Amino acid sequence: MSLQGGGRGHELNILSLSVFFAVLLCLYYLAPDRLRTALLAAASLVFCYFAGGKRMLASLVFATLTTWYAAARMEASGTKRGRDAWFYGALLLNLGVLAVCKYLNFFIYTGRAAGELLKREFPFDELSIAAPLGLSFYTLQVLGYLMDVSRGTCKAEKSLARYTAFSCFFPQLVTGPINRYGDMEKTLYAKKHFDYKQVTFGLQRIAWGFFKKLVISERMAVLVNTVYGDYQTYSGLYIGFATVCFAFQLYTDFSGAMDIALGVSQALGIRMAENFDTPFFASSVSEYWRRWHITLGTWMKDYVFYPLLKSERWIRIGERARKRLGKKRGKKIPTYLGMVVLWFTVGMWHGGAWKYIVGSGLLHCFYIIFGQMMEPVFQKMKEIFHIRTECFSYRLFQSLRTFFLVCIGFVFFRAPSLRAALAMLKAGLYPNVWIFTDGSLLKLGLDAPDFTAGILGLAVLLLVSSLQLKFRAEGSGVREKLAGQNLVFRWILYYGLLFAVILFGFYGPGYDAGEFIYQNF
Repeated sequence: MSLQGGGRGHELNILSLSVFFAVLLCLYYLAPDRLRTALLAAASLVFCYFAGGKRMLASLVFATLTTWYAAARMEASGTKRGRDAWFYGALLLNLGVLAVCKYLNFFIYTGRAAGELLKREFPFDELSIAAPLGLSFYTLQVLGYLMDVSRGTCKAEKSLARYTAFSCFFPQLVTGPINRYGDMEKTLYAKKHFDYKQVTFGLQRIAWGFFKKLVISERMAVLVNTVYGDYQTYSGLYIGFATVCFAFQLYTDFSGAMDIALGVSQALGIRMAENFDTPFFASSVSEYWRRWHITLGTWMKDYVFYPLLKSERWIRIGERARKRLGKKRGKKIPTYLGMVVLWFTVGMWHGGAWKYIVGSGLLHCFYIIFGQMMEPVFQKMKEIFHIRTECFSYRLFQSLRTFFLVCIGFVFFRAPSLRAALAMLKAGLYPNVWIFTDGSLLKLGLDAPDFTAGILGLAVLLLVSSLQLKFRAEGSGVREKLAGQNLVFRWILYYGLLFAVILFGFYGPGYDAGEFIYQNF
């Protein structure tokens, strides 16, 4: 199991990661309080180098230095022009690095497609540029800090070591979450002592993350890769089944990575933002996005959507819309246009390709706007058919409906291209119900024991997620409830989880279980 990137020449396997964390944990609590922040910053830079090589280290150091210095100069500047110069200078520099590494080929692909439609040749060739590992995550994080300082919601950090500990904090580098400086500084720099409960809770969460990743996600990946890797051969329910498997593969991969990162952080006594909240229990697409990749959604709303709605241009658009369409309908126009910009940006963040812009962005924008526009019609239908919205069956219907709509977006996300995604959606309209009874599913790369282990893993995940919601309503959590049980029962579950990861984790030949899907975004 490893973290690595193309052309980086370095690799962190599970053994070296475990040793790194164990040594750092010991040194961190043995070190005096005044040295812990510097130790954390140095350890994070070492992790960055061995996880992503010189390219990632150079990119991260550049982002850290430019935003730290610009924020300090903004706060020291006595004029608005001076503050704006430092702010926009650092903003454009970091967005420029992000655009060059991730989006130049997007414009080339788009230009070629437009040229084909217009029957004109587009003279530019594809560029071979590999983005540093985790570039989008730490870029948004440091730009969020820069904007918070610009708005006056947090003070500029004077100490470079302290700021480096925030911007380069190693658990968040590869897959997030995208933390806010104002929230994280409360525990990042606080004096701490060894807390047995927090360390054990952190280790439990790390083990749960590995369970999701190795027992569930890696098995789902085999089925998904078989169908999506040869989508011309498969049709009907093969595509539907593979897409459902991909939904769980992506969720257990990404949320498993979050559990590992948050568990490491908790063991160090540092609180990071949660990034998932049982998203497949959501009753609408809007609620789904409040539960899925939470830190990206809040970042986009706070730094893209709300500032856009408050801008003078958007205010003028609203005034014109109300004059032409009336007050009730016209006031929604700037909000809907802002949502289009927001979701286009979310799609672009996922990758410089139209399949992401559609599948992770504009399609969800359509769902939300259409749902809002049709709400009076839906409400009327509920009254006509006497639908009881407070009962379990209706909530189950809402969750299944939302899951189905989200899975359509996942087809675009996983397919090799936008054209391939449309072809797969078309092929999925030809059902073949016998694949669930004739053994066809076992021909997709997994044998019966592996398939059974994956299904049982999903059942455990569903049970734990249900308990999580139940205990939260009681003001507690799964780990807190477990800590209150008898010693023998607790350790049976602890060892059960550990041995499930060791014995049932999927370690196929040539399979790199350490490659997390979101680490390249």
